Amino acid sequence: MVDQIQNRISEISEKVSVLVQALSALKIENENLAKQLRTKEDELTNLSNKHRQDIESSIIATKKHVTESSSKNLEEKNKEIDALVKEIEICIEELKN
Repeated sequence: MVDQIQNRISEISEKVSVLVQALSALKIENENLAKQLRTKEDELTNLSNKHRQDIESSIIATKKHVTESSSKNLEEKNKEIDALVKEIEICIEELKN
């Protein structure tokens, strides 16, 4: 009877040892996966920041282009207005004469 108990204890001990090794392997795998996850999260954050910076740069460049275009258009319109004013002044002078 004592031998049976000793055998049963030995079997249980072996199973516990196998389970402890499996648990240890799972913990290591979990740690590795957690590191990989943090790395991927960092990569995602970096990509997100780069994308945001690219978009902000694009918006700034577009605003600058619009402002420059508006300024050029305004300058052209002002020149046209000045030319028309001079033409009107010439016509008025001719009418006076």
